[in-house]
Amino acid sequence: MAAKQSKVPENLATAKTGDMAQAEAGADESSLRRTLELVFYVHMEQASLADEVLVQYGLGRPHHRILHFAVSRPGITVNELLSILRITNQAFSRTLNQLTKMGLMEQRPGLTDRRLRCNYATSKGVLLHRRLIKRQFEHIERSLRGVPQKDMETFWSVLYHMVREQDKTWITDYKPA
Repeated sequence: MAAKQSKVPENLATAKTGDMAQAEAGADESSLRRTLELVFYVHMEQASLADEVLVQYGLGRPHHRILHFAVSRPGITVNELLSILRITNQAFSRTLNQLTKMGLMEQRPGLTDRRLRCNYATSKGVLLHRRLIKRQFEHIERSLRGVPQKDMETFWSVLYHMVREQDKTWITDYKPA
């Protein structure tokens, strides 16, 4: 099934403010821009909190992403990781090799299909992952203090709807009402 094509003006610089937004999302361009900027800056802040720990190990964001999914989905296959992370097998292999050499990850054949390469965080990898997300969780917790549950549900729903469809199956802690 083909994805719905947006009607984007050929020359965005000459498009009237809000034309595309009102046609496609029912929001004006300034609302879309505000949302985009807020998502961008939140992502940068969350990533920088993990970066401060990663640099101590000589690791980067790709290492964190692979480790995250290996911790949250023990036994996740290489193909599943490639799909979620949208990276090449070459980039994945290089990053996984570093994590394996450091004793943070291990790879095993599948239980039912020995051709599958299943990925697991070691106990050392799980501890590093906890350290990486600790400051991120603290930041989120501080930011959400005093936010009513009703508003949280709306916030989570918006974020969920921003996720691409094939990635929604990986979200285990939230399904919108």
